[in-house]
Amino acid sequence: MALSNLSSAQLAQLIGLVKEKEVLQAKLEKIDAALSALESGKDAPKKRGRKPGRPVGSTAKVKIGKPGKRGKRLKAPLLKALSAAGSSGITVKELAAKLKVKPGNIFSWFYTTGKKISGIKKVGEAKYAYAG
Repeated sequence: MALSNLSSAQLAQLIGLVKEKEVLQAKLEKIDAALSALESGKDAPKKRGRKPGRPVGSTAKVKIGKPGKRGKRLKAPLLKALSAAGSSGITVKELAAKLKVKPGNIFSWFYTTGKKISGIKKVGEAKYAYAG
């Protein structure tokens, strides 16, 4: 078979077959490398990629929920407790015990959501009042 006698269709077919042969040879070389690694007692080459157990397409480790859900759960009971305490106020520790919430969450609420409410005032160390 002389290359000068090939038609363009035969030449295209020949090029396709050569490319396919190269791809298969590359796969065969990978398999040989994995087999020789197993025979020598080493683990097969590790694949790099996403961590096992994580959903495909997920980049965040944290579940995404509705925004502002926590602050809204605390707002009504906190304002009710602050109103009941009157102008003398109530401490964060007492609020936490009353609402069965960690004191850190109460402090965080005051410094984020609470500062947006105009009637809330700090009347002492870890003590807040609501005049609304």
